[in-house]
Amino acid sequence: MTQNGVNGSNQEAPVPVLRSLVAHLSEGEEIAVTLRRNLSRDDLVTAYENRDTLWIDVTDPSDSEILWLEEVFNLHPAVVSDLRREDNRPALLIYPEYIFVSIFQGRIVKNGVESDEIHCLIGETFFITVRTGTSTSINGAYDRAAQNVDYWRRGATYMLYLAMQFLIDSYYPLLDRVSNQLNKLEEQAMSGGGKALTQPVFKVKQQLINLRQMVAPQREVISNVIGEERLSKTSENRDLFRHLYERLLRIYDVIDSQRDLAGNVLDLIESQESSHLGMAVSRLTVISMVFLPMTFLISMFGLNFVTTEPELRIPLGGGIVFALLFGVSIIFGIGLVYFFRKRGWL
Repeated sequence: MTQNGVNGSNQEAPVPVLRSLVAHLSEGEEIAVTLRRNLSRDDLVTAYENRDTLWIDVTDPSDSEILWLEEVFNLHPAVVSDLRREDNRPALLIYPEYIFVSIFQGRIVKNGVESDEIHCLIGETFFITVRTGTSTSINGAYDRAAQNVDYWRRGATYMLYLAMQFLIDSYYPLLDRVSNQLNKLEEQAMSGGGKALTQPVFKVKQQLINLRQMVAPQREVISNVIGEERLSKTSENRDLFRHLYERLLRIYDVIDSQRDLAGNVLDLIESQESSHLGMAVSRLTVISMVFLPMTFLISMFGLNFVTTEPELRIPLGGGIVFALLFGVSIIFGIGLVYFFRKRGWL
């Protein structure tokens, strides 16, 4: 018979700096689970010594919380150094009593993409997450574990699976947001948005590059998790992490396809700009050709010459010559316009 000792309300409250879930499994015909929440540090130490299964979630830790974790769980100095530091690469480190995993959650901000580093410590009976307050994906996994006591029968490794699952799922809304932006930019480009769209498209493309750089190393981490005997000692656990690996591969493929779409939008903008420039040059060429015969005739008669032919005795006054030149120029111009229109050049 399953017992649930979780206390809490449905109202949202600020996440405490150090919160915990402690599951006590009692042997019998059916494993009963008693789940307690947010124990004091002394009670957590007692539960750890009694070999209860723990999930300790530490948000924006101070030196006090990190020193307490170091003392209770006998953490290696290199691990303690990583817990204090940010902007590392995703990693999987193996120690005799626990495994250290570092994973990243992405966030799209005004100036690009930022990453939230989540450090995980997995032992035989404990799972510890040390993270920043902005890494909200852990909240979903933590609440899911608090509401389903059956998960605790699967051990601390399943808590790692939950954390990774919610973290990977957090990438889908980001990609949907980027996809919507690209679709809008593509529509604007098709409507003749022009070079003003170049910078927004480059910004989206840079976001995709940052997401790609964030996801790629995590594939290797999950691949190593699949190969780690202590984490994938059963076929069920191995299948769970393999499923996560496949989902991360799909995310990686979506990022690549959206990068291609961003490149296509840039090519479309460049093609439209080239087309507009070609049309402008074409119009200017046609206009210059229309005025070319006028310029030629006027330049020929721009010099001084005799306006009266003595032999024929036909007077040609300056006004008549001007009218003839003007009329011939107009006829040539109209003829060229008609010719260009007939050929489809104008």
